[in-house]
Amino acid sequence: MCALCGALMDGPHWTERGTDAGRADAALPGRRRYLERCYRVALLNRVLARYGCTADDWAGNQYVVRNRSGGATEVVTNLPQLWLALEAITRKTADPLDPELIARLEKAPPVTH
Repeated sequence: MCALCGALMDGPHWTERGTDAGRADAALPGRRRYLERCYRVALLNRVLARYGCTADDWAGNQYVVRNRSGGATEVVTNLPQLWLALEAITRKTADPLDPELIARLEKAPPVTH
C-alpha cells in the first residue's frame, strides 16, 4: 500500500478491538496512546524476530515491516496486512500460532515500556 493511502485510512481495524486503537470513540491521551502503541510494537517484534523481520510504528497508525538487512520494507495499517507483508518479504508462510513460537514467547520475560 502507498504510504499516503495508508495515512488517509480512518479508524482502527477490527483486529485491534480491545486495545486503545480499537476504541475510536474513547481516544486515549497522546502519551498513553503512544506508550500502548510502543508496547504492541515490542510484542510484534518478538513474533517477527522468528522470521528475521522487525516492525516499527509510523505516524501512530501504521507499521513499517522490514527484514533485518533493510533490503525489503512494506508499510501496512493493520495486523492482517502485517502478516501478508511478512510473508511477501520472507517468502515463507507466517504462522503466529506456531507451537514453537508460542513456547518461546511464554518463556520470554515480560515486555515493559
